[in-house]
Parts: sequence; structure tokens; C-alpha cells
Amino acid sequence: MAAERFDTIIVGSGISGMTAGIILAGKGQRVLIIEQHAVPGGLTQTFRREGLVFPTGVHRLGALNEKEPLWYFFNYLGLTDYLDLVPMARDGFEIYYFPDCTVKVPQNHDQYKDKMKSMFPDNAPAIDRYFQDMAASIRHLALYNPGCEPGPDTSSRYLGALDDYFENIGIKGRLKSILSANNILFGLPSSQCPLLTHFLITDAYLKSSFRINEQSTLFSQALSSRFTALGGKIKTRAKMTRLMITDRAVQGVELEGGQILEAPQVIYTGHPSRLPQYCPPKTFRPFYEDRLATAQNTLGIFGVCLAWNQTHCPVTDSDAYIFNSWDVNAAYGIVEEELQNLPDVIFLSALPGPGTQLAVTALIPLKERTRHKHFREGSGQKGQTVYKKNKAILAEQVMERLEQVFPGTRENARIVDTYSPATFERYTLTPEGSAYGIKKTAQEYLSTSFSPATRVKGLFLTGQSIGFCGIHGGISTSTGLCRGFFQEGELMKNIVNQGLKKQ
Repeated sequence: MAAERFDTIIVGSGISGMTAGIILAGKGQRVLIIEQHAVPGGLTQTFRREGLVFPTGVHRLGALNEKEPLWYFFNYLGLTDYLDLVPMARDGFEIYYFPDCTVKVPQNHDQYKDKMKSMFPDNAPAIDRYFQDMAASIRHLALYNPGCEPGPDTSSRYLGALDDYFENIGIKGRLKSILSANNILFGLPSSQCPLLTHFLITDAYLKSSFRINEQSTLFSQALSSRFTALGGKIKTRAKMTRLMITDRAVQGVELEGGQILEAPQVIYTGHPSRLPQYCPPKTFRPFYEDRLATAQNTLGIFGVCLAWNQTHCPVTDSDAYIFNSWDVNAAYGIVEEELQNLPDVIFLSALPGPGTQLAVTALIPLKERTRHKHFREGSGQKGQTVYKKNKAILAEQVMERLEQVFPGTRENARIVDTYSPATFERYTLTPEGSAYGIKKTAQEYLSTSFSPATRVKGLFLTGQSIGFCGIHGGISTSTGLCRGFFQEGELMKNIVNQGLKKQ
């Protein structure tokens, strides 16, 4: 039987794979996306527990108002008409709960700036500088904002550590903790976080913040529907076992079971460290393979899924960060952490939907040794028993902390499920269940950055380990890859024009 042949095969159906698939299928290519699981979507998938829909990785979206950065991408990808987007609270889309202070973050740069200046009047000049630099860092960054004003991209000037930047402009103490409190969204402490990464995430959510009503339409289904409507094909339960490479040119892929799928172009969206295992020996230089093998990963996440009485839920239209202290970096690092200790930080987010119960997810970053010691799925019945016991212990610690901050939690919320980094590793094949892929620190940014193009002709990489994390990051990364397949400037121009047509 002749092998099926395509113009492009994409390995992985997460946001990066789907974005590349929609772009290429929209340009008339015959595109196949292969996915090892029964349903496509990657971390855009959801799951149901007790009638409630819980997100796997998408908890909110930023910059989706008209002519804002993600708005351009969503319109071009054809997603806007599929999704029911629910705006979050204008006066506090994020709420930081510190031991003796609660801070609401409004959806507006100027309002947030004025709020910080009212709280820290002695730091007014530094606060002004912070917001000015945020705007300057992304002013001409088209892959973040296709509608930005033309000009030279100066974003590379902002790759130093966030801590160093704060020290240079005179931001410290509680003000520093507040401004860097959202670092859990990309898994880096302020001592390692590149300033640009912090600015990109912060800017997007300050512009506007939305949740997706996935009781109405699932995000993963919207992506799949758009891709297949353009003629794309999705093959599930299709685990790649080998990249077919001859004379340093990709020929296609082989699936578990031996099926051959041919294509002169393959886009791999998985974790880069796994790439050599799919290739013939000596496909890549030893130095490159060593970089892949030694790159550190971002932290793992433990999740507690809660069914919460809507009338008593504290995160109905806002997300919450609960800190045990003013040290917002306490949750990171490799120090030993016993399960009896309350989590250093808990991130709470809810999905909108009908009925009296809200699907609320509590996310806790796990320190490295804790992840290895307590949350590896052991073999055999004994290993599984220990694993389940440890999950139950940490879930109880979460409930205890929530009861302290929101009295009545135990009466109005109940645990319906939990998941750990081992769950992420099983479903995404990401080593150690890393939530955000390879750790791109300010100190090692260049050594942990990998080009989308490989030395194998026709083999390309995309995904959060190649670019930025999150929905916006995944879309931007794949857009950056795909624009190289077309005439210079063509794709970005089409993205802007398509957005303007929707006005």
C-alpha cells in the first residue's frame, strides 16, 4: 500500500501545532496534524468532572479587545466567531492576597500605574519609568503585536534579569513583590526572569483579560474546526516513533505500528530534548544534542480541581494569587519541601458557565526536589498508593490555606480531582512535567534558545520551548516560523489586513 503523502506534517496538536496548521492549510497546503492522544488539543484541552469543565492549560487570555495584539491573531486564525469570550473584572482581574494586604490589579496601564503611585508615592518616578519601559520594549515587536507601529525592533535590549532592572530604577520591597507577583504565569523567579518576558505577559493582561466559556464552545474544538474547515486533516492515536531522514532531508514520519506518512516538511512541536531519539544517529552535532539534553526545564504544577458554590466563590470574575509571605519568589528553587508545609503560593482561576457551581482550579508550583520526591508515579500498586496519598495530602493543604484566606471554603467548595507534573509528563511527553518547557533565564537566554530551523532540510521546530509560553506565545512562535515560508512581509501584512476587515 502506498504511503499517504502531504505537503506538511505537524507533530502535536497544541496551540503551536494548530496555529501552524491553520496558517499553512489556509495557504493551500495539504497539512496533516498527528496527535498521540484520542482527542486533539494538547494543553488547550479540557476535561469534565461532575458535570463541570476544567481547563488543562488555558485559564485566561489577554489583549483581545479590538486592535489589541491577540485580537489580530485570533481574527486571522478564524477563532473569534467560534469562541464565547467573557471579560474579567475591570477593577481587579488579578487579586494578590498577601498576609497583611490585598491588591487588586485593574485592566488598564494608567489605572494600575496610578494605583501603584498612590500606594507608593515615594516611588512615583520609578513607577513611571517601569510603565514607560514596558511600552518601549514592545513598541515595534510585530510578532507580539501585528498592529504595532513600524520601526526597528529593540526588544533584545530588555533581556536582562527583572531583579537587576528593579534595582537599577529603584524598585524594591513590597512594590517589587507586587509588580513581580504574576511570575507564576511563566514559571521564573524575578532573579532569573528576562525583563522582556515579564513585560510581554504583564502588558497583554493589563490591556484586557478574558476567560473562555468552554461550556459553550471548547477552545480545542474551535481550533480543530477551523483547521479542518480549511482542508486540514487530524490523525489521533498517532504516536510518532521515527522521523524519516535521508541525506539530511526529512521525508516524513513513521508511526507506532509501522505506518509511514510522507512529507517534504515536518514541524515538530514537542519538547526539543526528545528530538534526537526520533532521528538517525549523528543527525545533529554533539554540541547541539548536548544543549538539548542539558537545558533546564521550568517548574512543575500541581492542580486541585474544585466545584465551588458560585455565590460564595472569590474568583468569579478575577484570578487570585495567595502568598504565604511577601517573598513572591519563595515558590521557586530546588530546596527540600515537605508536604506538611502550606504552599508558598496558590493561583486560583475559574471557568464561567451555567448553573450554581463554578469549576475552579488551584495551581501550586512545585519545587524541584518536591516534584521528584513526592510526585513521580511509582510502579506497581504500592507506588500508585504512595502517589495518590501524596496528592491527597497536598490537596488538603490547599484546602486549609483557602479556608484561612476565604472563610467558608470548606462549606462551599469540594475537591473533585487533582493532577501533578506526572500527569503533564504523561499527556504532553514533556520531561518532568514542566509547565512552561525549557527555562529561558536572563543568565542563559542565548544558550537555551533554539532556532526553528534545524540542519535537516524540511525539519522545523515550534512550541513554547522554542519561543514564549502561553496561548499568545505559542501563536507568535508558530507565526514567526511560518512567515519564513512565504514572501517577506506577506504573512504579517495578511494578519493585519484580516483584522482590519473584521472592524
